[in-house]
Amino acid sequence: MRGKSKALFSLILMFVMLFTIIPQTDFINGEETQNQEAAEFQVKYDFATTTAGDAYGTITVTTAEAGSYDLYWGDGEENRLKYNGVEYSELGTVETTSENLMAQYKIISPYTAIPEGAKELLVCDSENQVMATYDIPASKQFSEGKLQYKFGLMSDVHYNRYHDYSDDDAVGAFDNALKFMNAQGIDFVGLTGDLSSSGETSAYTKFNTAINKYPNMTVYTCMGNHDASYTYYEGNTKVANFAKTVNTKIKTDKNIKSINDTGVDFVYEKNGDIFIFLSQVQWKYTDNSFLLLDSQLNWLEKNLNTYANKNVYLFFHTYFANENGDEINTVGNLKNAVGYTYELTYPYGNKDEIRFRNLLNKYPNITLFSGHSHWAYDQQKYNPYLNIGNIKNDKTGASLVHISSVTEPRTVEENATDRVGHNGLRSEGTIAFKYSDSTVYTGVDFKNGKYLAYATYINKDGKKSTPVAAIKTGKTKITSVGKVKKVSKKSKKYK
Repeated sequence: MRGKSKALFSLILMFVMLFTIIPQTDFINGEETQNQEAAEFQVKYDFATTTAGDAYGTITVTTAEAGSYDLYWGDGEENRLKYNGVEYSELGTVETTSENLMAQYKIISPYTAIPEGAKELLVCDSENQVMATYDIPASKQFSEGKLQYKFGLMSDVHYNRYHDYSDDDAVGAFDNALKFMNAQGIDFVGLTGDLSSSGETSAYTKFNTAINKYPNMTVYTCMGNHDASYTYYEGNTKVANFAKTVNTKIKTDKNIKSINDTGVDFVYEKNGDIFIFLSQVQWKYTDNSFLLLDSQLNWLEKNLNTYANKNVYLFFHTYFANENGDEINTVGNLKNAVGYTYELTYPYGNKDEIRFRNLLNKYPNITLFSGHSHWAYDQQKYNPYLNIGNIKNDKTGASLVHISSVTEPRTVEENATDRVGHNGLRSEGTIAFKYSDSTVYTGVDFKNGKYLAYATYINKDGKKSTPVAAIKTGKTKITSVGKVKKVSKKSKKYK
């Protein structure tokens, strides 16, 4: 019986083994581990705030195997997010190793937005396959209401300055950028100056030729340092030539509300919002010099008071230092690991700079656009506030937005002692989306025809105030003007 029992037990054991699924195993470093590749791809998103549309936070990705993986916004169906047919670039990249299959990506700027329509985060491998997804909670998805309108932003065209790859790289770059703007339904584009190499008329002729191809698109600009002169006396001629040749449409545009005596400073209104173009008249970044005249600041202060109860978008070429005078950690500039920077801020502490800064501190309803440095948007890895921030450390003043160059975005390597221009290779700008109480600034890669997810920011409109009936601007007192009462010549009051 014992022999029969043993035979029966063996038979039962054989059947159990036949119908039991044995997990596939790998042997790594002599240890047996279960192969669960699909289950090991995971993504976690730790948001820094509960504010809807705020992307600020840390993304943790666990992968099944070592490699480089790109993060994209998705539409909820594992497709990369698009707006008006244009795809968003990657938000960021994580890399894992065989020793550590977990990696983190930290959102650089606290202003970074979750774009409208984004419902998930995608983790894609080098073959663009979606390896993992993260569903964005409904409470964190974009929620700014209905889009009111949009406008384009560009800077530093620099005709006649760069010609490494063609006769003039600016021609093709600016033409291509305008084409993109037009295709996206943009009917107004503002620039922060530097159309030329040194204020030459031929540059302005090229500019007018480019924008005249789009008669339904309004394109205005202020002057930059390259459009002005090193000395004010020569600058008089440069300013007069700019006023004669550029922005000629302002003389007949019914949306123009004010033109300064310079002819290069003016106010434009769109959808109830105010756009002010303010031109620097000198290229001299030294102590006791100036970029703006007292008369220009008088005119500016008058208009800022007039429109204190509206959203004001102010175009000016040169960026400002921080509140404490720091030229490095400011909107528009950076410093790499070995200390390289680009110290050409508005001369801190000069008379005109102090007055201009005080106005930006006083009116938080202003958003100041500037260019000048050319830094590419991805260089925010050296300064989280490179592309967007505030004039005041407590964020109670005017907002600041940096606009990259449409012709020559610049980059610097971590340990390099000089910057690199990418004329003919890169081209960047921004499209602004205006909502009821906020503006979303989305960086654009014109060269590859993409929106830049990592350079998409949301900025709440600054606090508005009531215009003052009478203000003093320097030595001039400006009083609001109501209806004028006619006085008879026979009256004793008539003079």
